Amino acid sequence: MAESIAPEFIRFINENQKRSETDLSQGPLLEEGQLVDPVFVNPEQAIELLRVAARRAAGLFRPSEQTEVVWVHGDSELAVNLADMDIRMGDGLLRVRMTVRCDQTGEAIIEVFFAVGTAEQPSGLYASTYRRPNGPRPIVDAWGENLVAFAWQCVLGMITGIAGATGKDARGNVLVPVEITASPNGIQILPMARYRFTKSSGTGPIVVKRGTP
Repeated sequence: MAESIAPEFIRFINENQKRSETDLSQGPLLEEGQLVDPVFVNPEQAIELLRVAARRAAGLFRPSEQTEVVWVHGDSELAVNLADMDIRMGDGLLRVRMTVRCDQTGEAIIEVFFAVGTAEQPSGLYASTYRRPNGPRPIVDAWGENLVAFAWQCVLGMITGIAGATGKDARGNVLVPVEITASPNGIQILPMARYRFTKSSGTGPIVVKRGTP
């Protein structure tokens, strides 16, 4: 996962946790497997941050007035509007909406649904979806799998950016999301200090409260 955290995610965490600086090292430095308090994102905040993640997923890492990208495959083209990306939540459900356009259909709406965990039945970062999104058949036939993959990349980029903005571990790595749950009120993300892949930890996760000495 990328270590570069978009300033919008850092600003969201700073405002959410009433921090006055953008230093990701604030708070205790965590050992691998340690957790911090979950971060709640309401629907309006999620839409804004999803659009940030969409721009980065499209390769726009620097400030830009570009609001649309064009996918090309052979003689087929599809324009995807990044500024209109939208996300809605239900109990264990995320619905990502994208505005796209092509010559065959003109402007159209694509919907991708992801089933995730709930507070009562968490499922980590596991999400399931249909192979084909909802939308006009000509677009779905040609671009369905790409649209599903892009929608998930945007969701994953959003929750990764939020988790990364909460702090760093003792080795200087930004935190990663280990769990996401959804309800009509918003989504909740649980950040964790990542495990090393070179050895087995042998210890369970430890929750650390922010502000704990």
